[in-house]
Amino acid sequence: MSKTVKSLFLLSAILVLLSAAVTSSADPGLGTVPPHRHWIATSSGMVQVGPRVCDNPNLQSAFNQFHNNIHVAGPTSIGTAAPGLHNGTGAELTFTGCSITLT
Repeated sequence: MSKTVKSLFLLSAILVLLSAAVTSSADPGLGTVPPHRHWIATSSGMVQVGPRVCDNPNLQSAFNQFHNNIHVAGPTSIGTAAPGLHNGTGAELTFTGCSITLT
């Protein structure tokens, strides 16, 4: 691959990443969601997902964003909740209290 093609590819990749960062949005005014753990239940077992606010309270803001925009779509959601994880088919999203660890 020529140096020019590599440079154009790298520039294109940088532009794509920058446009994604610019168009991404978050709502800093979300209410605080009580800490709990989120899990993806698969045929192979449970996998913990999302910000681990139970282990690190400093992740509360990220946890609120995750919860509002991925796990439960409420009136203040920016997008829709992940429908493929709430449809009773294949992998499913579930939760437990902070004191329960399944991994």
